[in-house]
Amino acid sequence: MSFLKRSLHRSVAVLLLPLGLLLIQTEVITRNLSGVVESPVPGLSRAVGIALFTGATLYLVASGLRQLAAAADTPL
Repeated sequence: MSFLKRSLHRSVAVLLLPLGLLLIQTEVITRNLSGVVESPVPGLSRAVGIALFTGATLYLVASGLRQLAAAADTPL
């Protein structure tokens, strides 16, 4: 995988972390706001947020470990 493609994937994963956290907290944030229309599927934003956050975190950890393993195989 090229350096630019890997950097793009990692950048997207880093941007998905706060988005996932925001979606997880949406129900709590909007609970006390007047005039907010509730979702017809109440737990969907939380489930999507958890999936995004977990997926992005796992990708970043796996990517870092792959890069570390590749660096360990490189001779000095």
